Amino acid sequence: MICTSKPAIYLSSLASIILVGCANSVPHITPVPHYHAYGDSITYGYALSDPTTQAYPALVASYEHVPFKNYALPGDQACDLPTRQIFPNQDSPTLATHTKYSVLIGTNDVNIKGTGAYEAVFILCHQAALSWLAVPAEYKVLAKDSSVTTTGPGAIDTTNNWDSWTTAGEGSSVSFPITITTSGPIYAWVRIGDNNPATYTYSLDGVVLGTASTQTDPSISTQNGINNSLGFLRLPPVSAGNHVVTFTQTSAGVNGVSVVGIGTPAGPTTNTLPTVLAGTVPYQYENGRCTVANDQPCQEYIQDIEADVNLFAADGLNVKLFDTRQYIFGTSAEMSDSLHPNALGQIELSHSVEASW
Repeated sequence: MICTSKPAIYLSSLASIILVGCANSVPHITPVPHYHAYGDSITYGYALSDPTTQAYPALVASYEHVPFKNYALPGDQACDLPTRQIFPNQDSPTLATHTKYSVLIGTNDVNIKGTGAYEAVFILCHQAALSWLAVPAEYKVLAKDSSVTTTGPGAIDTTNNWDSWTTAGEGSSVSFPITITTSGPIYAWVRIGDNNPATYTYSLDGVVLGTASTQTDPSISTQNGINNSLGFLRLPPVSAGNHVVTFTQTSAGVNGVSVVGIGTPAGPTTNTLPTVLAGTVPYQYENGRCTVANDQPCQEYIQDIEADVNLFAADGLNVKLFDTRQYIFGTSAEMSDSLHPNALGQIELSHSVEASW
């Protein structure tokens, strides 16, 4: 029905937008997404006079009229995100919440760890964070679910809200059943740690696909003292139907493999998936590692970030890139110091998020 007797009036709130017009019309409620921002001191708003209003997440939330949380912590690296930000805040999106995320990380990884061997650790934690936020709870099977079965010694580890099943003996295992609606990959989120040398196999429907270790090489060892995080496994695409993924400890001792859960982008229903916007490492100023004149280190990490975004987008998840390099250039007018944007720089960062929103 089209109403022409009077103009429509839009009433907005943080929970809904209601279209009011004809007396006989049925109100239409459109869910408004919640926005959560993850990152380091740049996202936190370090060096700003009022980070709660001047940092780019607050600006984006204001532009979009959405409630938001800025979970970023100064000094964090990619492997800090699950351990210090995502899981302590119990952030696991659902289809109903329409959550949108931004993840801007990598500046501290490149500045402290440099390019080369550590990039593999960065990629592992970056993929774990992006995939965990992009796959809704309805598409996951978690360790505490009643359908999960175990053999041998082990227990649920609730530390830091991990809620992961941890095996505690050679040969002990944990199995996760999952239903795939269409052909697609299966993801697994297995914890990693510098102080746990456990090894394990992972199998699909009784067939061993590979072996892995809970330790990374080089070690995680972030500047904030974190030595454990969330790892990521991507099993090759499988046909639609019911499948079982099993993790079996192969090393001796009580230090075993700790699995948070598995999931798939090929979930059981068709809905709007969570949106994850992954940012490129911003330019730095003067003596920074990644200036306009000396940008190769950051370019290597940016290539890693772009590859992760392309991987998950190709799997069907709503993961997109926001390119900070198109909006902020690390000039004296934009920066408080070599790393941190000032209020103007934060406005420019907000525009880079908005461009992909």
